[in-house]
Amino acid sequence: MLGWIRWWRRRTQEETELDEELRAHLAIEVQERVAAGEDPVEAQRAARRAFGNLTLIQEESRETWGLAGVQRFLEDARYGLRMLRRTPVWTGVICATLALGIGLSTAIFSVVYGVLLQPLPYPQQEQLVALWPTWTKAGNGRFNVNAMLWLHWRADLKQMQDVGLTRPIANFNLTGDGAPERLQGARTSYNVPRVLGLNPVLGRVFTEEEQLADAKVAILSHGFWRRRFGGDPGVVGRKIQLNGQPFEVIGVMPPAYGYPTKDFELWTPLYIPPDEMRADMNYQYRAVGRLTPGVRVQQAQAELDALMHRLAIANPLSFKGDQAELGAIVEPLAESDALQVRGTFYVLLAAVGCLLLIGAMNLGVLLIARASARSREIAVRVALGATGGRLRGQLLAEVLPLAMVGIAGGILSALWLLRVLIPYLPTDTPRIESIGLHGPVLLFAIGVALLVVLFAGLLPARMAARESPSAGLRANTRSVAGGGRSRNILVVAQVAVTVVLLFGGALFLRSFSELLRVQPGFTAERVLTLHLAVTRARFPQDEQVSDYYNRLIQRVMSVPGVTAAGLVNRLPMSGIAQTGGIEFEGRPERYTADWRSATPSYFEAMGIPLRQGRLLQESDRPHTAAVGLIDEMLARTVFGTESPVGKRFRIRGPSFKGPWAEIVGVVGHIRNDSPEKDERSQVYWPETQRTQDRAALAVRTTGQPELLAQAVIEQIHRENPEQPVYDVRTMDEWVQRVMKGRSVMTGLVSLFGFASLLLACLGLYGVVSYTADLRLREFGIRMALGADSGHVRGIVLRHAGKLAAGGAALGLLLAWPVGQALRSLLFGVSTGDVVSWTAAPGILVVVALLSGLGPAGRAGRTDPAVTLRSE
Repeated sequence: MLGWIRWWRRRTQEETELDEELRAHLAIEVQERVAAGEDPVEAQRAARRAFGNLTLIQEESRETWGLAGVQRFLEDARYGLRMLRRTPVWTGVICATLALGIGLSTAIFSVVYGVLLQPLPYPQQEQLVALWPTWTKAGNGRFNVNAMLWLHWRADLKQMQDVGLTRPIANFNLTGDGAPERLQGARTSYNVPRVLGLNPVLGRVFTEEEQLADAKVAILSHGFWRRRFGGDPGVVGRKIQLNGQPFEVIGVMPPAYGYPTKDFELWTPLYIPPDEMRADMNYQYRAVGRLTPGVRVQQAQAELDALMHRLAIANPLSFKGDQAELGAIVEPLAESDALQVRGTFYVLLAAVGCLLLIGAMNLGVLLIARASARSREIAVRVALGATGGRLRGQLLAEVLPLAMVGIAGGILSALWLLRVLIPYLPTDTPRIESIGLHGPVLLFAIGVALLVVLFAGLLPARMAARESPSAGLRANTRSVAGGGRSRNILVVAQVAVTVVLLFGGALFLRSFSELLRVQPGFTAERVLTLHLAVTRARFPQDEQVSDYYNRLIQRVMSVPGVTAAGLVNRLPMSGIAQTGGIEFEGRPERYTADWRSATPSYFEAMGIPLRQGRLLQESDRPHTAAVGLIDEMLARTVFGTESPVGKRFRIRGPSFKGPWAEIVGVVGHIRNDSPEKDERSQVYWPETQRTQDRAALAVRTTGQPELLAQAVIEQIHRENPEQPVYDVRTMDEWVQRVMKGRSVMTGLVSLFGFASLLLACLGLYGVVSYTADLRLREFGIRMALGADSGHVRGIVLRHAGKLAAGGAALGLLLAWPVGQALRSLLFGVSTGDVVSWTAAPGILVVVALLSGLGPAGRAGRTDPAVTLRSE
């Protein structure tokens, strides 16, 4: 900065010296002529003629100094600022358009960058990959890994340095010092930190011996260490109570460590029983690997494909199904984490890109209109010798302040928009904590602003350079200046892109409307849910756990306003599923279903109807006959119109089978994952016969369920003061949570469509209004010759209608491939939806005609005498 100040002072001094030197030479020339006898006035005039153009001499001298282009640029920028101050309304519209477009695009790009593009905080993160099993040729998606596959991958994959294994569902009850707390933890193999490339900031990680011995040691996350222990380094070596057992804290990981996600606060050794390592069971783990340096993902995938094929041949019972064999995929870890949201965010980025393009074209229309109004001034500059390059440089420099204001306004708008947007993103959005205005995001904002201004500013600059100076000098204020065709083309393009955005918004709105009509199979209204887990150190036997659950239900039922309460191991739409194979007696097929353990009152609490037979009962105990329920979708699939009551089913894996259970009833089918996914059926066992440590409590109330949350928790703590309770939400909140991603996408695309509609109509209004003003003399002549005001208004409206119709037709052509690209994101609506195809252009044409009413009305009120007299 100081260097620039010194340069500016030196340049000012040089300018002063040059001016004084030129004046001195001119004065000497005048004195010599006067001394020769010439008249002083004539001598002054002759000296100037002989000396030449002083301004030209000054410019040529500056060229020899260097940085003359910078000075011209600064002078043009100052002139542009004066021009902008003379038209505050026009300047305000331009700046607001730029700030809106840049702010929206920067906010969306910051989300995309934080979730999809930002590198992971691990050394050589490009080497990190996720490995997922999948059934080939069956259309099945990826799923979790089991221990046997992990062992094969570690031993046989030479393209991998190592592969780590994590069981992400291993929550812990923390008791002892302080309030009881439920921690989201994971059990990991000893090599996971080494695979990720991060070491603890305190202590150490697990050893292989500790993993094999199921040692009671734990590693803390950096956030949990600071939150619970105040960042005390003495925590290493301390014992903490987890699930009623003492665990020694052996390390604290750095802030960057967050695997599988940043939500995890605790890691313990992953103990795998020897029989599980030899059996095809328990697909409940996640695998992360590190590629050997120089190996690409495609090479690792080829090696993994070959290995899985060899395993299928050697172990057909474990690795082959009826119509496919077990395969696996390798993908970069960053892409794998964001797989579920990638399509949504790319759609949002494309939508905001369209909005930015519309803003740029709108800016171009306004700049062309402004340049047309300055046609006489530009013609004078060309007549005085200005080149095309000089004119382009001047006009671009004049709009540079708009870019600066757009950058500042866009960044401030993006900050505000992020504060509004982030709370509405789905809570399971990966790396949501990384979203912000990082360096690349700021560079994106600056680059976008400069590109928009360059695009919009070059159009009038090019027109000005190509215009004939004689035509510009002959033009009067009411003649139609140049740029009419360019303005019309830009408006048609604006309308076309707007139709595409409106079409996409209409498709998403229709899809969301169809989704809201879906019945999930249960009644979510007035249901409170909460989660808890039993400490086996306190309740080692299944019967003790069942009795404990029953006591909790009885206490909750004593709360006034509670009409039903029941427990289930996995709550619908909670993002957690327990899924596996089942078979029916006498039938060879194996079916995939959600496994559920529930108490008898669960179905009443959730509003799940009974279709046939009976529900689970309190008399279904461990010593009685094994029983179960299936849902109506599975009943239809397996038995058709035949009643399944009295038939038997059991758990069935590739290499193991469970005990038979009699089907005593058929219940309604529910959508477990989300309203838009209906992939699996459900089977239910009595909680007393298939007890699980984790459970979700569903409580039906007569009023607002959230008002009873504290009373319900108090009753639980009266039974067990050390029982942590977590994820306390209403069932409506769970449903809204799984629909959050679609609702955000629908809302934002619709918002972008509405904003683009406003911008397109603003551009259309500007062009129609400006053209109508230029044709006032023509309208005056027409009315003087007998035309009425309706005829004149019709001319203006036809102009607006032609622009809107042309843009709408072009937009419909572009909408077809856009609809095909969005097909996978739609629900219950096809890309040929008639409502969307008619609503998008229809709304735009109507609004466009309305925007032309103002200019048409002014043109219709033209007074021929006044108009012709002014010419």
